Amino acid sequence: MSKMFNQRALFFAGAVSLAALAPMAANAADMPQYTPPPVVTAVPSWDWTGFYAGLNAGYGWSSSNSAAVGIVNPTGFFTPCINAGSCPTSISYDRDGFVGGAQAGYNWQFDQIVVGLEADIDYSDMNGSSRLTTSVPGFANSRFTSSSDINWLATLRGRAGLAIDRSLIYATGGLAVGGVDDSFSWGYPSIPQVFTGSGSDTEWGWTAGAGFEYAINEHFVLGAEVLYFDLGKTTVVGSPVSPFSPPGTTGMSVDYDHDGVIARARASYKF
Repeated sequence: MSKMFNQRALFFAGAVSLAALAPMAANAADMPQYTPPPVVTAVPSWDWTGFYAGLNAGYGWSSSNSAAVGIVNPTGFFTPCINAGSCPTSISYDRDGFVGGAQAGYNWQFDQIVVGLEADIDYSDMNGSSRLTTSVPGFANSRFTSSSDINWLATLRGRAGLAIDRSLIYATGGLAVGGVDDSFSWGYPSIPQVFTGSGSDTEWGWTAGAGFEYAINEHFVLGAEVLYFDLGKTTVVGSPVSPFSPPGTTGMSVDYDHDGVIARARASYKF
């Protein structure tokens, strides 16, 4: 009988427990359910890595260029201006004009650092000329004219800069090459040419500068750039103009500097 009593007690305790748990289960069903937050896919930032090509246009200038005039073996023919101290020794001029062409290059981006290599070639209308009149007491005044043109300019440059998403600030530098034309003449108002000389050369030098670019969409990049270039110096040797025949090897030569600054806008397509 004791055994039967224990079984009845256990059955009663179980029934009471189930009755107590039923309201708790109902309340738990009414509680708000946990919902995991939505998965947000990060939009990748602009990547400057890749090949690009485009066009550029701007203005180039060099102020107060000085061409040095030399007199070779000045015996006899140049005696009047030498004695008067009025032989031409230098002439200054400004060279400026339109520049425009094309560029192409490749960038590599590492975190916020961007490095690259770029080549460009531009047509140039940078030219300048000047005239100098010297006074020779007791003799006719002499007239010296000079001109210097840069017809085209190309560069091969490295680039390194800081990327801030779609903006890029960079420094650049490397090789420069250009085609130059220089000429001069020396004579008198009534006889414009006694000595004359001209030369066309391809000159090599260097360039350095800085720029800014901004990617307006997936492919198109706009920017601005300033470059200083120096193509070195060339010497143009003059010859006498018939019927003048200066004695011996008497002659004139002029040294021309070919440097300047280019400021240009640029547009590129990134592939």
